Amino acid sequence: MKPRFLFFIFFAVPYASAQAPMLQDRAAALRQARLDWTLGQEPLGPSSMPSFEVGWGGASSEGAYAPLVGGEGLGTGTQGWGLGLQGRYVRNGWSFSATALALRDHGHTLGVLQRAALAYQTDSGWRVALEQAPFAWGAGLNGGDLLGDGARSFPRLSLATPEATLPLGRWRLEAFAGRLERDRAMPQWVPERDTRLEAQAAGLNLQRPLLWGGLVRTAFGSRVETTFGAVTMEGGRDAQGHAAPATAARTMTLLELRLRLPELAQLLRARGASATLNRSAAPEGRSLAWTPARNLGGLQLVWEGWDLGLEYAGAAPRVAISSAEPSHLAGFSTHGDPLGPAFGRETTTRTVELGLPLFLEGQGRLRTVRATAPLDHPSGTASWCLQGEAQWRTPTGRAGASLAMQRNEWPGTPSRWGWSFAVFQAFRVF
Repeated sequence: MKPRFLFFIFFAVPYASAQAPMLQDRAAALRQARLDWTLGQEPLGPSSMPSFEVGWGGASSEGAYAPLVGGEGLGTGTQGWGLGLQGRYVRNGWSFSATALALRDHGHTLGVLQRAALAYQTDSGWRVALEQAPFAWGAGLNGGDLLGDGARSFPRLSLATPEATLPLGRWRLEAFAGRLERDRAMPQWVPERDTRLEAQAAGLNLQRPLLWGGLVRTAFGSRVETTFGAVTMEGGRDAQGHAAPATAARTMTLLELRLRLPELAQLLRARGASATLNRSAAPEGRSLAWTPARNLGGLQLVWEGWDLGLEYAGAAPRVAISSAEPSHLAGFSTHGDPLGPAFGRETTTRTVELGLPLFLEGQGRLRTVRATAPLDHPSGTASWCLQGEAQWRTPTGRAGASLAMQRNEWPGTPSRWGWSFAVFQAFRVF
């Protein structure tokens, strides 16, 4: 095995007090926002001060597919070793930020725009942006059930409204429209993979599909928040240049309820506690149906310097794919990683996540996932996944690493191991 390394750089100075970690700093900001919601406090916004960082590091994977939760595509969609630059500039409501990587992998050097945003935000809270950044549409520990932070981001036009106080609560809207890459890799974890590969070889895979969606968040008092969202994949062209048929469109939906539980926090001597319940669906078609559904329940606890997350997510019934006409054979994925939950919708997961302080004022995170799936699932009928993260601030910047290991099991056959990782050392210029 040849370790392949990638560089990283910090995306801005936001979350300096929270020790924004690793190459996945935007994913870490989304995770911190989830903890802040549990605590009943507003997340810190990006700093208005210009910033610029340089750094070096790497990302790689070997063996069976092992998702790096919150990895922003590192280890799978983004691999190699090299250098990177990251900076941010803000002026009069406008902001520009970018993270660019120069990676050396298998004898080739590749430039990657890992994250970028050109945005304008009014004093009243309206925001419009042309950006490439991770999502948190859904509060799952393994990534949002609609859109998460495990895959490399895709470019999109985004709109967010300020909070509007109405008789039925406080409402906010988010919407986006973007396109996925032309030749999407067939994911290793996707069900019926052999059938999909045969259809792809026959030229039935639709390229550069349009992805668009909207999400409405509603707060009721100080304890309750609901979320309703939908994401549609449509359009694109097959290998012969023919337009996608209308029947190829697919829509995912999400209905989520989050509850703050101060009584439980007081009982456990925690600073905050919250529970999450959601139901998501990805029917065969573009209708806003709620079957076949996937249900999720989770509990989040936060102490001073520590946090604990527990979650159970059921498996959605499998939807058959068409191998007779052009379709989106790679499903809701980009660069081989799922756009939503890291282990896919057809897998049942039981997750424990622990955030803890480390020596030398570092910050760490451990995640254990037990996943089970149908007999013919490409990742096996069951698997264990362990992921660890650690990061420290240094006199000149920061350093950290993230490593995921997965053991896949099949009845009557040897287990298969896989791993993915990202490491970095970043230096702040100003």
